[in-house]
Amino acid sequence: MPNFYNFEKLLNIKTIEVNPNGWVNPLFIEYGFDDQDMPSCCWRVKNTKHTFTIPVLRLDYLSGGNYAEHFTKVLEGFREDYLEWKEKKFFTDWMQEYRREYANYILV
Repeated sequence: MPNFYNFEKLLNIKTIEVNPNGWVNPLFIEYGFDDQDMPSCCWRVKNTKHTFTIPVLRLDYLSGGNYAEHFTKVLEGFREDYLEWKEKKFFTDWMQEYRREYANYILV
């Protein structure tokens, strides 16, 4: 289900360009850091609302500091899920939300 986060709460929001396979490219990612109990990175495709979150320690471990590569891999995996939902005709409300959110970004 889509996760919406108020980006005004994030520290030092940055934008980075990525080029994931199967997406309209170039694609821009907005990301910033939440300094709550467990520091997390919150990120989204620019001009969308769904927010991906990952603890900073996990992000650093998985990415080795290459955030663009991490975002790219996640989006390519997300596209696979999206295409499965499309085959099922986006039959749930939450699938419909993702369809509306990403229809202009994911190539089918």
